[in-house]
Amino acid sequence: MTHQLNGCPTLLTPRLRLRQFESRDEKGLHACLGNEKLTQYWDFSACETIEETRRWLRVLAKTTSPYETMAWAVADRTTDQCIGMVNYHHREARNHRLEIGYILRTEWQGRGLMGEAVQALVNHCSENLKIHRISAIIHPDNAASIKLVERLGFEYEGGPMRDYWRVGTTYMSPMLYSLIVS
Repeated sequence: MTHQLNGCPTLLTPRLRLRQFESRDEKGLHACLGNEKLTQYWDFSACETIEETRRWLRVLAKTTSPYETMAWAVADRTTDQCIGMVNYHHREARNHRLEIGYILRTEWQGRGLMGEAVQALVNHCSENLKIHRISAIIHPDNAASIKLVERLGFEYEGGPMRDYWRVGTTYMSPMLYSLIVS
C-alpha cells in the first residue's frame, strides 16, 4: 500500500512504515550510520558524532523528488520508531534502472524486516516508477546482504569490481547483483 505526503510516498508493509525522514529520527538513524559494524561494507565511514548523522538526516529528509534519488526511514509500524533506511539512487529514468541501498539497526536484525522493506521498495520502483532493472552493489564479505537480495530474486552479475568504492584512503571491490522486474 502506498500513501503520498509531500512528494515522498509512504510505503506500508504488515510490520513496517517506510516514510519520509523527520528530525525525530536522528537517534534511530545514528544507531545505523554511527555503527562501524553496520557501515563497514558501505561506501562511506560511520558517522562519528550525532551532528554528522543530523547532517545526513537533513539531506535524506529532502530527497522527495523521485527523479534521481529517494530515501525512506524504515519505521516500526506500531511505534513509528526509525529502525533503518532504504533508498534508491543513481536512477536512470531513460534506461528504467536504479540502484538500491539499505541498513537496519542491529537489534532489529534477524526477523526478516529488511527483506520486507526492500520488497516494498522493489514493488514501488516497479509499479510506480516503471523500473525494469534494480541493482544492489554489495561487498563480497557482506553475507547477510547477499542472502537477502538472493532471497528476493536478485542474481549475481559480476565482480568484484576492483577499487569501485573509496572509503577514507581504502578502496573496496564490491559485487553486482541485479533484479529484472518487468
